[in-house]
Amino acid sequence: MEMPTDLVTVEDVKERFYRALTPDEERITRAWIEDAWDDLLDRPGLALAARLEAGEVGLLARVGRTIRAAVLRRLQNPQGRRQFSYTVDDATVSETLASETLAGAWFTDEELDRLAPPGAASDAFTIRTDAHLPDPPAHSGVFPWISL
Repeated sequence: MEMPTDLVTVEDVKERFYRALTPDEERITRAWIEDAWDDLLDRPGLALAARLEAGEVGLLARVGRTIRAAVLRRLQNPQGRRQFSYTVDDATVSETLASETLAGAWFTDEELDRLAPPGAASDAFTIRTDAHLPDPPAHSGVFPWISL
């Protein structure tokens, strides 16, 4: 599936970045937009292609916001550094970047959750009703106020 040409543009990113982009940054931004789009489409749990073709309301706008945020993060930290330090004279300054800027990760968990299909939830807190447990005794006397 091709990304709509006006979904996320270099101009969109330039308007939101804190400084003017260099020619090299503009060139790589185009590639990063496409890479982020491809990454989202490759995530089977999101089923974006099918949902976009079905016309899910608001999905395309959320995808655009997510791609812009990812590309802006990448522009701020193109090497994907988690921590770096620099020395001036006798002082060394060390800085730790936010965890969502880790190398290799385009999207934060929160962003991916916002793109999850409606009704999709984690199985971490799901109570299964098909566990095939034995039926409780007719009346055990333990909870007399409960009638089974």
